[in-house]
Amino acid sequence: MEPGLNPLFGGKKLTRSAMGKFDKAQAKLHFERRKTNNQAGDGTETEPERTSEAPAPEDQDLQHILAAMQQCLTQIDGKIDSLSYRMDRMSECLDKQVERLDQTERRVSTVEDGQTVLATGQLKVGTELATLRHKIDDLESRSRRNNLRIVGIAD
Repeated sequence: MEPGLNPLFGGKKLTRSAMGKFDKAQAKLHFERRKTNNQAGDGTETEPERTSEAPAPEDQDLQHILAAMQQCLTQIDGKIDSLSYRMDRMSECLDKQVERLDQTERRVSTVEDGQTVLATGQLKVGTELATLRHKIDDLESRSRRNNLRIVGIAD
């Protein structure tokens, strides 16, 4: 299991502050057990005696730990819900952006296709214009030949 994941929380990741509180509580509990074991003298773990009137110090510690863990879980659940809501909104926005991008790509493709047709037509018009200019120059030259006047030569 990854560091920071705790099986007590269903494998959910704990925040640093929650991990610190949990680790401190575990260390305190471990210290109390060792202290009780050392007092027993035989090296085996023994449970402290419990009375029905007041809970043992370990039980109080465990209750505090449990309460802290439950509070952390509540905070985590609230944050997860908030993040889930935000992710849903971002997903909706992303879907809208994808749709707009598709529409834009289709429009650009249509414009590019039209531009290709226009460019081909422009080349044809340019070629025809050059041909017509050449013909106009030729016709002007031919029409001027008939307008020549020769002076000084007898017919």
